[in-house]
Amino acid sequence: MRKKRVESFLLAIALALSVPTTAAAFATPLEAATPVDAKKVTKFLDEFFAREDVKRQASAAGVSIVYNGKIVVEKAYGVMDRSTMRPVDTEHTTFRIASVSKVFTAVALMQLVEQGKVSLDDNIEKYLDGFKVTNPYDKPVTIAMLLTHTTGFEVRDPTDANLLFDPSLKPISLKESIFKIFPPVVREPGTSYMYDNFAYALQGYIIEKVSGMSFSDYTQKQIFEPLGMNSSSYLDKKELLERLPTVYDDLGKAAPAYRLSPEVIPEGGMNSTVSDMSKFMIAFLNEGKIPGGKQILTEKSVKEMSVYRSEIHPDLPDTTYGFESPIDKFPEGYHVISKLGNGYGYNAGVWLLPEQETGIFLAHNTDNSVLYRQFIKEYMEEFYPGQPKLGDKGFKAQPLNERKKFEGIYSDLRVGSLIAVRANEDGTLTVGNKAGVQKRLKQTDELLFVDEEGTPMAFKLDEEGNVEYVKDNDRNPFSYGAKLPEKEVFTDVPDDHPYATYINRLHALGIIESEQSGAFGTQQTVTREQFIHELVRQFNFKNSDQPLVFADIGQSPYKVEIQAAVDLGLLEGYEGGFFRPEEPIKREEAALIVQRLLVMSGYKVKESATELTEGTSKWANSAVKTMVDLKIHGPEVVAKEGQANYGSQRELTKQELAAIMYLLVFPEVSLLQ
Repeated sequence: MRKKRVESFLLAIALALSVPTTAAAFATPLEAATPVDAKKVTKFLDEFFAREDVKRQASAAGVSIVYNGKIVVEKAYGVMDRSTMRPVDTEHTTFRIASVSKVFTAVALMQLVEQGKVSLDDNIEKYLDGFKVTNPYDKPVTIAMLLTHTTGFEVRDPTDANLLFDPSLKPISLKESIFKIFPPVVREPGTSYMYDNFAYALQGYIIEKVSGMSFSDYTQKQIFEPLGMNSSSYLDKKELLERLPTVYDDLGKAAPAYRLSPEVIPEGGMNSTVSDMSKFMIAFLNEGKIPGGKQILTEKSVKEMSVYRSEIHPDLPDTTYGFESPIDKFPEGYHVISKLGNGYGYNAGVWLLPEQETGIFLAHNTDNSVLYRQFIKEYMEEFYPGQPKLGDKGFKAQPLNERKKFEGIYSDLRVGSLIAVRANEDGTLTVGNKAGVQKRLKQTDELLFVDEEGTPMAFKLDEEGNVEYVKDNDRNPFSYGAKLPEKEVFTDVPDDHPYATYINRLHALGIIESEQSGAFGTQQTVTREQFIHELVRQFNFKNSDQPLVFADIGQSPYKVEIQAAVDLGLLEGYEGGFFRPEEPIKREEAALIVQRLLVMSGYKVKESATELTEGTSKWANSAVKTMVDLKIHGPEVVAKEGQANYGSQRELTKQELAAIMYLLVFPEVSLLQ
């Protein structure tokens, strides 16, 4: 069903963020009469973090704003622990900055590039001691591809094994972790973007090989010590872990402490403070220069890391060397590079405007990015107002036959989720997923579309001009989705079959499955239990653990799904407490269940002027009219002399069910009131 996507700020950790710290509230405040006014920034921060909706999102937060080589404001909010109420401190309190660590890994690698010890064009096998990457393509994976997440590797993301809650367990080495899970190349290197944690872990190993030092020692001596980042490390040092704010679960219970395995995680294992991050941002925005005339990077390297190297569209870039394009697009006229980090219990983000010499860092003890994104959005609106450039608002949509090339099913390269795209007569695209959540997008450029909330989606063509990839900044801004080849998948559903679109696309989305014979069984009837099973499976309803209310479903393979439908108010059953699970379901019965599902999801049933032919039961009259009015049916429903013949008493067939399921994902008529 079509739903508004309302971003919830009622997060798991609901804890007062009531008292801003007094110690280290400011550090070298910027003088007045500059483009960044310290008083205005401080007022904005204090008001933002005093709000109740913000307080509910984290119990500890720290933020830094730097400009023109100086700290504008460093402030901390909240408490280290509920029991002591000790305030958070910008210099002493450490945060796990998760994937913001990748920035420092990239800095370390770029230092070695500056020294001529590594080339961005090098085949990575040069540093793997004879190990051969499984790569069916003629093009090798290069150092530059590691930096830009364009390796073509099969996904390798962190797992629960990377968290050690038992103090007696020892972490594995970086080398062991690398070669234990080394992925094959599954896409042509350099042609697609997929956020690649393994690529950054591998950079850490290469840094060790080239420098002759452990990764943690290298970063400590070549980055942290020169910058004076005395509270930063990739190692889980006891002294730093003791300075982490406590994380609480949604019940207010303190989450257990943990260490990381391997012993260093270049892609996301760094601990740091707000004060330390200020020092890094100032140096990076000052062309790599640090006090005393030294540099952590050359001016050239800083520029190299500030330029987007991968993009699906000029207005929707992917990555630089070490940074990424923000999820929420920034106003036109500003160049922004950012890095978001999200780990167990913690979130952090860095936001740099190099041309304005401005940097923003925020860290807090909540493991999602809602607070960071909310803060950045409001900060930019306050101090850097404007609208993002996403194509041309006056762009005239291509003809329908041109936009048809975007239609199909796309599989996300990283998480495997599927979305379906359909071209509409009105010049828009409709995009939906298997749960029925869908949106409509307006074309603003040849390969760029924007939804009703201003979120972009872009497509990439292959060398022959065929659509190959999509990037949907709403569902996953950190990966492309590959277009799946369209082909006939059922022996009884040829291309010209009237239900082919419904059946084949639902199959590609994983909503329906084929029989072992390879046939779909278009004319087979659907039983009541099968109908409920398909609805529950498509919309991911949680199976019920309540006692079964129907006396005759104990032997049904779908009994917990049937009970889930009862719990949701979709089913009432028959007199005597029976459901008759194995009987074919009539079309009017199915219509009533679908109407209840729509109402449950927020749809308001309207008074209908539709006239039906005879045969619909009185109790199903409204539901059948709803199905007709919303066009949630296949070509089996016809109108005769001004009356709709829904075939209410007929048994529902599999092909008709496919039409219903598809049109709940892609309704012809808006379900929003």
